[in-house]
Parts: sequence; structure tokens; C-alpha cells
Amino acid sequence: MIIMTEPYSRHIKLENVINFRDLGGYRAGDGRTVAWRRLFRSGDLRHATNRDFKRLKEEIRLATVIDLRSAEEIERQGIGIPAAADIKYCNIAFMTDDDPGANASRYDHCTNMGEFYLEMARQKDYGKLITEALEVIAEPDNHPLVFHCAVGKDRTGMLAAVLLSLLGVPEKDIIEDYALSEPYMDELLARLKNNPPKVGGPPMDIPEYFWKASPESMNLFLSTLKREYGSIEEYLAEQGADSSLVRRLESALLTRD
Repeated sequence: MIIMTEPYSRHIKLENVINFRDLGGYRAGDGRTVAWRRLFRSGDLRHATNRDFKRLKEEIRLATVIDLRSAEEIERQGIGIPAAADIKYCNIAFMTDDDPGANASRYDHCTNMGEFYLEMARQKDYGKLITEALEVIAEPDNHPLVFHCAVGKDRTGMLAAVLLSLLGVPEKDIIEDYALSEPYMDELLARLKNNPPKVGGPPMDIPEYFWKASPESMNLFLSTLKREYGSIEEYLAEQGADSSLVRRLESALLTRD
């Protein structure tokens, strides 16, 4: 029996960046596969060491970073990319609320992250933000590319799920990819407990479900969007996404074995 092995590791262990993962290797539409070492998802880069950036530049040859955090987060936490790194930086804030207490209100009445993601996706113009990020990803000159939020689970997870769905990756694989974030949450919690956040930092009194990346949450998010809009593509089309976007994403990211 021949045992097939992946040519690359999906999990890339950096010294001080959590949840850095390759999105390559997933089977997509018409027999093609998402290319390895072209697209990555991650937690934020603000604590990255010099050795981390050396690996990102020399091993991965990272060309572009899409930062999904808000302007307030970036002002408080910083970008984390050295000026000398020669990496293109794009900030596309996956937050559309002016009210800083809006998320706290969502935590109170949601029961899992899937419900939370749906509330975000239903906000006015949220699909436009997703489309803006996908347009950057669809440009081959921007590769290799990583997109990240704070911990690489929620805003990053939503973008990854939408992208993989558009590429024709089976829903089962998309859900499994999302769930790979959960073990990193233990690492994050340990870090926060050892170094409690300052005023304005990540709250510690949010519901327990926030620290999870359950398959049920992503299943609810994807299935509900498809039921309400017909498909992920139609959800974005309602937000004005160009009809050529999926074709360009496929051309930029899919390869044949």
C-alpha cells in the first residue's frame, strides 16, 4: 500500500506568532488543488521575532500581509512588521461597528461563534470588506500572502471559509481547517493569564465559547449563509463583487497535481 504524504507541513511553528498555517493542499473544483506555500492564515505578527521574519522572508518568501484588525487595535498593538522587511502591507478592517460595545452585546445573546459570525456577515457592507480582501488575494503578484486578525480564528476564519468555499473546497474540509485553530486557543489563554491585557486589551470575561473553534460553529455559518443567499458567491455578488472574482481566485491559487 502506498501512503501519500503532504509535501509541506500545514502548521508552521514560529517562535512568537501563533496559528500560522498553510492553506494549500485542499482538493478544490474540477480535480485541482489549492497550491502549497502560496496562501497562509495566522494570528497577528506583532510579537514576531527577527528569526521569525527571517523565516518568513527566506523560507516562505512572504510578499504581502493583509491585516484584518481594526484601526484601534493597530494603534494600540502595532503592526509588527519591520520597515526593512520589504513586505507589502494592507489593512482591511473586518469591523464595521462604530460602537466599541457592539461585540460585547453580541457575546451576551449568541451561544456559539457561528451565530457571532453570522451577525458580522449580515452587517451592512461586511461582504464588501471580504470582497476587498479577496481582490488582493486574487492578484498573483501579491503571493505568497498571509492574512491575519488578532488570533487567526474568527475574522481570519471567516475569510478563509469564504475563500475556500469559492474555490470549491468541500465543506467538510473547510470546517476541519477552521477547527485546527482550537488548540492554539489554549496557548493564547496561557499567554494572557501570564501577562494580563492592559486597559483596552482583549477582555477575559467573555463567554467560554469565544475561545473555541468548534466544527458546529463553522457548519452553522456556512450552511446559514448558503440558505439565506443561495451560495457564498451570491452573498458576495449582492455586495457588488465582480463576476470575474472567482475565476481569478481559481487561476491564482489552484494547481493540478
